[in-house]
Amino acid sequence: MSEREKGFTLIELMVSLVVVGILLLVAVPNFGNFVAQSRVDSVKNKLVSSIALARSEAIKRGVAVAVCRKNPDPALTCVGTAVVGSKDWSDGWLVFLDEDDNQTAAANEIIKVYADIDDTSTIQYSLGDVIVFDGFGLLNTISSNEEEFAIGDTGDLTIGAGLSIRPTGRIRTCVNWTVSGATCGD
Repeated sequence: MSEREKGFTLIELMVSLVVVGILLLVAVPNFGNFVAQSRVDSVKNKLVSSIALARSEAIKRGVAVAVCRKNPDPALTCVGTAVVGSKDWSDGWLVFLDEDDNQTAAANEIIKVYADIDDTSTIQYSLGDVIVFDGFGLLNTISSNEEEFAIGDTGDLTIGAGLSIRPTGRIRTCVNWTVSGATCGD
């Protein structure tokens, strides 16, 4: 009896490589979409938690609590206090007490800082630089409409999500979000 040599034949190795190549051709394009969608979901979850934190702190403390878009520099300051026009929140945001109603964050008023936003994420808010909740948790706005965040990813422009804040302070995720029109269809 002779002992057989162990290992793969050249044909078996070639077939295996062809199968792996076909699997990679199918999986790699979908992986890019998966990564882009998970970046969008991460930003959306951070926004939801920070807005919910601001609202709950306003109710708990009985004073105004605000969320503002953060300056891109390392200083923990708000960009501005505008409550009109669509603004880019991609550099992060601050949650802070606004007891003096000046819509600016002093160092001793800051509750939480959100600055670790992925560079490929885009965040647009429909009503300016700041969101303020009064002591009852209601959105302090002159508008009676829902305000929206449009979240996207520069790596894949077909991926996106929307958040809507109602005047009552309730946050909801837009289920039927259309990326091209940045509208909530539900």
